[in-house]
Amino acid sequence: AITLNSGSMPVEIREDYAGIVGATIGGESAEKGVNASLIGLVLVMVFMIGYYRIAGLIANIALTVNGILILGAFAYFNTTLTLPGIAGLILTIGMAVDANVLIFERIREEAKLGKSMSACIEGGYARASSAIWDANVTTLIAAIVLTQFGTGPVQGFAIALSIGICTSVFAALVVTRALLEFVAERKMVSALSMASILRSEPKIGFMGKRKAASVLSLIVILAGCAIFASRGEDNFGVDFTTGTSMRVSISSESDVSVDLVRETLDNGKFASVIVQESVDGTTTEDHRFLIRVSDEAGAEGEESPAAVTESVQVALSPLSDLISGSLDEQVEILQSESVGPAVGEKLRRDAVNAIFFALFFIILYLWFRFEWKYAVGAVVALVHDVLIVIGVLALFQREISIPTVAALLTIIGYSLNDTIVVFDRIREVRGKSPNLSAEMINTSINQTLSRTLLTSITTLIVVLILYFIGGQGIHAFAFALVVGVMVGTYSSIFVASPALLWMTGASEHRSAGSPDRQKTEV
Repeated sequence: AITLNSGSMPVEIREDYAGIVGATIGGESAEKGVNASLIGLVLVMVFMIGYYRIAGLIANIALTVNGILILGAFAYFNTTLTLPGIAGLILTIGMAVDANVLIFERIREEAKLGKSMSACIEGGYARASSAIWDANVTTLIAAIVLTQFGTGPVQGFAIALSIGICTSVFAALVVTRALLEFVAERKMVSALSMASILRSEPKIGFMGKRKAASVLSLIVILAGCAIFASRGEDNFGVDFTTGTSMRVSISSESDVSVDLVRETLDNGKFASVIVQESVDGTTTEDHRFLIRVSDEAGAEGEESPAAVTESVQVALSPLSDLISGSLDEQVEILQSESVGPAVGEKLRRDAVNAIFFALFFIILYLWFRFEWKYAVGAVVALVHDVLIVIGVLALFQREISIPTVAALLTIIGYSLNDTIVVFDRIREVRGKSPNLSAEMINTSINQTLSRTLLTSITTLIVVLILYFIGGQGIHAFAFALVVGVMVGTYSSIFVASPALLWMTGASEHRSAGSPDRQKTEV
């Protein structure tokens, strides 16, 4: 693109065809996606009010301000909202809710000590700020690196995420606090009443189950990798493979939408297809579409572009049941040609490099803020989550496309945020102790368990609504997010923390067998 814009292309460029194409997500699917997102957001707000009452109402006001700031920033920077951008916003909403949950849970802890409401707010923010800053700064580092080194959908995701992180931190640490202090100073309420998902602090021995969890994770990862390897090129959607591009004309008095054509092809032989409205400037009453399918889609062996074209024409035939007349005679393929992958080799290489550098700088930051062992433990959890999600996608024969790549990036951000919160509490419980024990980690996880469950619930509300009523165009994207949120919650407890414990060499068995421990016990 830079070469073309600068006019330094060393060859003559000739325009073969010019036309206008519609969105890859049709109007109906886009409307469903927006409605699903709004429904999910409303449910999250209702949940926050029901659980945190006055504090939840204040959090919702801050979320609204956050949304207005994000839209304003998008308009100011002329940012184009794509599906990867929507993925970044979903992660932003999850982190914004999580920041408020962290603050409120800390305020609850302060209230148990019998402090005044103003003191509870002051202490709650003082104790929650480090976790909020570490989680958001770490994710922002990743977003900045992805913006710098990434291209295409990776960059779109990173830009939206960068904007969202900045506005979310401002909303949580400034807007929410200002409203809480306003309520406290005016003595509108004497105390912040909150519900409790756990009646008392649990005493679950998570680290005692780490070996079983490790075996389970290893089995799932190996099985997923085996399934992924057996499927080969079938794992990748039309965005990553050579395919056939066709301009199709459908003559019909009834309306034929992008979603209708895509749904018909999805129900046929084709697992992945891109459909866009096409206008070439000529006056016609036909419904014209640009259809792209992978050459491997629905084929038991390799098919030529001509064979794929014929298969698509056959797959379009069932539409005759939905519109008047015999569609077999009304479908005309105006143009057909073999095209390369939408995500070329350079784009894939740039994406891999961007993610590599992002992980590298995340390790450096966590090393600086915690210790190198914490950094490695967080990265182990990230790799674990990505491998399991890819394996689940292969198991359910879901293809990897640009939307699923956006979902994987979202999962990395969510998992990282969850892990940092647990690590921050481990650091607090450990204090200045030179050794890290399994009991310290158990205490830390139990103390943050209510926050972990609440954040997972609120995030799952959004992605489940998106999955069930978001429409076919974002179904694969939402499916990957549902799996990723659950796996990310699991990994922060049963992968990142045990990895940290293993690297410190402070397991209960080793401590019990050490000479110093034996002397102490005697």
